[in-house]
Amino acid sequence: EMHTAPLMVTVRNSRGRAMLENAIELGRVELLQDGGHGGRSLPSEGDRSQLTVKTVEADSLVRSITEPDFIPADRGAPEWLGNAIAFAISAFGGLPKGLEFARFSIDYHFLRNQIFVEDRLGAKAAVRHVPSYASALQRCYAGSMEALREKWKNMRKVSSPSPSAVNMG
Repeated sequence: EMHTAPLMVTVRNSRGRAMLENAIELGRVELLQDGGHGGRSLPSEGDRSQLTVKTVEADSLVRSITEPDFIPADRGAPEWLGNAIAFAISAFGGLPKGLEFARFSIDYHFLRNQIFVEDRLGAKAAVRHVPSYASALQRCYAGSMEALREKWKNMRKVSSPSPSAVNMG
């Protein structure tokens, strides 16, 4: 299904438009503006919001930025295990499907990238480097992300000993 499932493409500039038009001309991409193959509506079910925030919170890049004592693993889980977990979650209705899953993936990556940019540049400077469409999307998660930032701030306080707690002898 990976090679036949409809995918969402965002064209942000003239170069991207030219690349998409070239792929269409070469027959590598079929543009479906009004639904899926044969005009069928594209599937979309579930709610991505909770999964998006939980995925950001569990992401190893985010954890390496936000948790002072976090050490990422050398390798991820074996592919067969990842597939088994994905199958189980999907079978029991835990994942959004279709377009909602695509939206989850976009939201998650934008939020994760925002945290990375803020870590490298600082929150104020990051504003100049994050595109307006990404900022608009992130506003939907403002409350959840603020709660995560507060949690991470408290984690840093706990892991950093106060000067009075340091043994000077």
